Amino acid sequence: MRLAPITTPHSWLLKAAYFASKRTFGKVLGALQIIYARHTPIFRVMLRILKTEKRLSLDENTKILIHNFVSHLNDCPFCSNTSAYMASKSQFDRQKMQDLLNYSDSATFSLKEKALMEYLESVTYTKNASDDCFQRLKLYFNEREIVEITWLCAVENYFNMQAKPLGIPSDELKAYV
Repeated sequence: MRLAPITTPHSWLLKAAYFASKRTFGKVLGALQIIYARHTPIFRVMLRILKTEKRLSLDENTKILIHNFVSHLNDCPFCSNTSAYMASKSQFDRQKMQDLLNYSDSATFSLKEKALMEYLESVTYTKNASDDCFQRLKLYFNEREIVEITWLCAVENYFNMQAKPLGIPSDELKAYV
């Protein structure tokens, strides 16, 4: 961890967030103590992002898959652990979590999911996607869903690009217990 955690926030909003985090996760999440406790406006942006995500038309399993896969591609310990924990709370398929990084060779994933993951991998690593990759995605998702997928991929990369450079470690939340 590159910055010391702030254990006692000054803002009433962050005090409420710390309480909610303890209640939900059994601890105050590292990102709250490292990033958001230092800058309340950034915390408000994060809340708006989460609120917007709830309004997307994508099904919950697709959203979970996007968060988990992108955070694993970016090798972000904090985000990977948090997204795996949330997946376990949502009854997301345990085998899919284990096969994430070998999706192309795994029988666990459908062709639709493989097209999605190929797109996410390409966008995360190259910030682009080939025409062939995009056409495969279009076989399974409509234009609105593709925009939402791309937005969620960008959001997860945004969160990963905060947590990883700041050295926020995994909170060691227990997934699939």
